[in-house]
Amino acid sequence: MRLLSLELRDFRNHHAAWAPVEGASTLLLGENGSGKTNWIEAAVLLSIGRSFRGARDRDLTRRDASRFEVRGTVANRAGVRSEISARYQGAGPREVRVDGAALPRLGELLGRFPTVHFSVEDVSAWNGAPAGRRRFLDVSLCQLEPVYVAYLRDYMGAVRQRNRLLADRGPEDPDQLAAWEEILARSGAELDRRRGLLVADLDRTLRELGEAVDPTLEPSLEYPAGATAAADTAGERAVRLAAHRARDRRLGWTADGPHRAPVGCKLGGRELIEGASRGMTRLYSILLRLALARVIESRLEEPPVVFLDDPESELDARWIGPVLGLVPERSQVIVTACRPLTSFPDRFRRLAIEDLARKGPDVGNGSAQAMEARC
Repeated sequence: MRLLSLELRDFRNHHAAWAPVEGASTLLLGENGSGKTNWIEAAVLLSIGRSFRGARDRDLTRRDASRFEVRGTVANRAGVRSEISARYQGAGPREVRVDGAALPRLGELLGRFPTVHFSVEDVSAWNGAPAGRRRFLDVSLCQLEPVYVAYLRDYMGAVRQRNRLLADRGPEDPDQLAAWEEILARSGAELDRRRGLLVADLDRTLRELGEAVDPTLEPSLEYPAGATAAADTAGERAVRLAAHRARDRRLGWTADGPHRAPVGCKLGGRELIEGASRGMTRLYSILLRLALARVIESRLEEPPVVFLDDPESELDARWIGPVLGLVPERSQVIVTACRPLTSFPDRFRRLAIEDLARKGPDVGNGSAQAMEARC
């Protein structure tokens, strides 16, 4: 997969910008606050249909504007081009189109433009609460297996409904609880099983990449619940949920299940949260993203576009060259930085973020003016 161009209109701090990356691996340069991360956020929005920062549409809109549009041209391995756009009008749901046709459901976008991204938020995600680690697996699986979206939606909806019943201090309704527990058991088994299979692939690839960079790193990824899913039936899960009703009612929420499952992230046999520095956590996260890129290519037979946002920040300069050397030439990688990296492959082009903003209103045969008219 290749990103050929990306246009932004009133997205975050960008008024009008056009980036003709032309499918090339690119070093996007700009000072802090110039909009590099926002640019990556816009590109990934066209891939997963949401902000990887969890921002709402109105928060993605440039200050003093009421709407935004992001438009990208991509090409797959066979050279077939597609145009993907996302437009927010200031009210109602965001509209996503592929080659001019509106998608009735956001889930239909997933897998059309596979991407992998590393951002500055990753360090806190891997060193913080388990929810961020589970979110990484879920977003990855949504790209790899669109059916996963339905299992995730069913499971989280059932958790909310069961929690509502548990928190109600009125008489218990066993039939209602049993109905939601059946959905939890069935969809939960699928979440755990699919997460476990993905983690097994990622762990194997992550270890290989770590060995190539430095044999002492020994990075690993673990999902213990995956082993449970392999042995459990949905019926057995439903029985356990029913047996734990009294405990969960005292708590007021469902204490067990994929929404609470731990994800182990280790370097040299030690958990990241046991004192890994920000630099080493950043290295782990980048290696994990590159492992995901290889897994996506293997499963979809299409290399994703890899976005690395300011990877050298807080990272020992000796790592960046070997890490970028892990990206195969068949993959497009876009790296942002405040200044040229200590080391990067010769195939990388250089673009300045300021040039994209300056060119925006005039380039592409009136492209920005056309976006203005559409908005």
